[in-house]
Amino acid sequence: MTIQKFNDISAMEALKKAQSIAMGPFVFQAVAAMEELGILKALADLPPGESITREELSGKTGISLYAVGVLTDLAVTADILIEREEKDNGITGEDGGNVSEGKVCSGAIRRGLMLSKVGIYLAHDPMTRVNLSFTRHVCYQGLVFLAESLKNGRPEGLRIFTEDHDTIYPFLSSLPEKAREAWFAFDHFYSDRLFPAVIPELFKMFCPGVIYDVGGNTGKFALAATDYDSAVRVTIIDLPEQCAIARGNIKSAGREERIDVFPVNILEPDPELPGDADVWWLSQFLDCFSTGQISFIVSRIARAAKSGAILAVNEILGDRQKNDVASLVIDASSLYFTALANGVSRFYHARDLIPLIEMAGFSLCYEMDHQGMGHSVLFFRKK
Repeated sequence: MTIQKFNDISAMEALKKAQSIAMGPFVFQAVAAMEELGILKALADLPPGESITREELSGKTGISLYAVGVLTDLAVTADILIEREEKDNGITGEDGGNVSEGKVCSGAIRRGLMLSKVGIYLAHDPMTRVNLSFTRHVCYQGLVFLAESLKNGRPEGLRIFTEDHDTIYPFLSSLPEKAREAWFAFDHFYSDRLFPAVIPELFKMFCPGVIYDVGGNTGKFALAATDYDSAVRVTIIDLPEQCAIARGNIKSAGREERIDVFPVNILEPDPELPGDADVWWLSQFLDCFSTGQISFIVSRIARAAKSGAILAVNEILGDRQKNDVASLVIDASSLYFTALANGVSRFYHARDLIPLIEMAGFSLCYEMDHQGMGHSVLFFRKK
């Protein structure tokens, strides 16, 4: 992470950054509206180097010229769009309106719009689009209650979706459609890219015959593992609501013979867990819990696990990133846990997480950093 000194930037640059924060919600909602109204797509579909006027955008999208104007004016100022002024070809007047056929207005100016580099990322980059959708449909409204969540240690923003649950996890399958799609797209975008790199290494090092996928969600890892190895058996350990979703996916894939589910709330006072696994796989699971809850969970796994079993912990760790962009995404996303998920967890740093796991009865034996989209996989062996 870059450490800046007080005088690293000019006063004007500092003011611009400060105003970008103060007015950031307006810019975000303008981009969201441009996407919903088809304006962003119309701009993204332009051939390279070509531009489109506001009047042409209005006609192409069916959105009023007023709406196109207020959105694109802000987008230009926010460096999302580039406005090019060019001499017109003589078929429009100086005010942008059409003129009679054959009449030439030699002084007319055509003001064309095109995506800037920032706009290109917003329109085309998969990570940016997943993050944008997750922020918009899952987090934005709930983050209004961030300070209240921090004071109370509860996800107060969850009330925008439900008042019947203390955490978001039992409610995931009941989220409104767009929020549900955005949540799972966000989760799978980061976790799915990890599997092709890590699963071969996992089998090469430990040759597991039985794997427990703790917090297995929809069954993505279980299906990937059984795709890779024709003999391995996987049991998904998760909340009953998530196991029901996973069971449907397992059936659709025809894997009922090799993938099972074990419904349980692992935070129950004395959860009964099975103990035959060679590897316990925890993928983006511990970030859903407080440090006290992590100690409880890992201690229960240590008590159930057989001697020599491997605990594989996949997490996005704030102190194991390559650049400031990744660090920004991680630290910002941590506030989702605060305001909406559970009020007490976050994306952890390795320096804080590893001691918690070792104190529960495991020893770190192998590490894989910078996997997938900034993941680290920590392998522990039961003492």
